[in-house]
Amino acid sequence: MDTLSDVLAILRPQTFVSAGLDAGKEWAIQFPPHDGIKFNAILKGTCYLQVEGDENVYLLHAGDCFLLTSGRRFVMGSDLSIPTIHSDTIFSHAKDGIATCNGGGSCFLTGARFHFGDQSARLLFGQLPPVVYVPEKYDQAAVLRWGIERFTTEFRSERFGRRTILEHLAPIMLVQTLRIYMSSPGAKNTGWFAAVVHPNLGVVMQAIHSRPQEKWTVESLSELAYMSRSGFALKFRQVIGQSPLEYLTQWRMFMAAEYLKSTDQSISEIALAVGYESESSFSAAFKKVMGAAPRSYKGSAVK
Repeated sequence: MDTLSDVLAILRPQTFVSAGLDAGKEWAIQFPPHDGIKFNAILKGTCYLQVEGDENVYLLHAGDCFLLTSGRRFVMGSDLSIPTIHSDTIFSHAKDGIATCNGGGSCFLTGARFHFGDQSARLLFGQLPPVVYVPEKYDQAAVLRWGIERFTTEFRSERFGRRTILEHLAPIMLVQTLRIYMSSPGAKNTGWFAAVVHPNLGVVMQAIHSRPQEKWTVESLSELAYMSRSGFALKFRQVIGQSPLEYLTQWRMFMAAEYLKSTDQSISEIALAVGYESESSFSAAFKKVMGAAPRSYKGSAVK
């Protein structure tokens, strides 16, 4: 069972290839808040990045990548102390998908935006830091660097099938970035990623994701984790921020939402598939988590 792939399959990210940026001389650009997450890769030169609410200032080099996960305003530039210009000033005049600042030539970056219209996005990205920074020097980033090279080649080309290639490469780069984050010290404290890589909780996460229809109890899940019932319940809440059964219910509803959107199964069939023998109990749980009754949710998804 691949827990990360399972969650990404439920999320079904939509890829929006953003314009590249070719900047020259001294520059600083203010970017507004944005929906979803942004993946970016520095292809040439260096620049600085600072995200609103994050005290860190990142010095980015060619080959570095980063995810912007919070939708906050951010500033990029060769010097963040100089007056900024709004991103619309140059991106409104982009040509062939590339915006130019001060004639370009010094720094080039490109990226993609992933927008998720479903509440389930918070499961994966809600507890990530505002910036997930992946330096080029990381040995484990080799696949990501390959993706950057291929992405760059396709981004600058006008070859047949360009859009299709970009739409498949961007999620690969996203997954590789998340893999790197999951193996970093910052991912091993709290949150969904911490639970997935935890030596005891990881097997529980796999069980919940792969067999949501089973009649799980805190006791049966604690046995999988080789922990006492009370110790497991406490550790799970400390890491995830929810009780085991709260998380189980949330995941069941996310799966049910996917079934409602992508299959012709009846509500009673979906209820059974996610562990509910009573359609009314399932409907009540679904509305509590997703904010709408199953029939209403399915109707809005079809439109």
